[in-house]
Amino acid sequence: TAPFGLEGGQPGQCGDNFIERINGQTEQLSNSDQADMEIGDVFVITTPGGGGFGKT
Repeated sequence: TAPFGLEGGQPGQCGDNFIERINGQTEQLSNSDQADMEIGDVFVITTPGGGGFGKT
């Protein structure tokens, strides 16, 4: 669930976790998944942003 905004502010963004495999595939992960990594794979964590405050 995205963080909510206050006083008309927009909601924030949700976090994301995934693996970019060396073969070009992307494997989406939930917050408690486990996965084996190979040399050359990249683990990506996108941290969430907070909700906005007030109208723009």
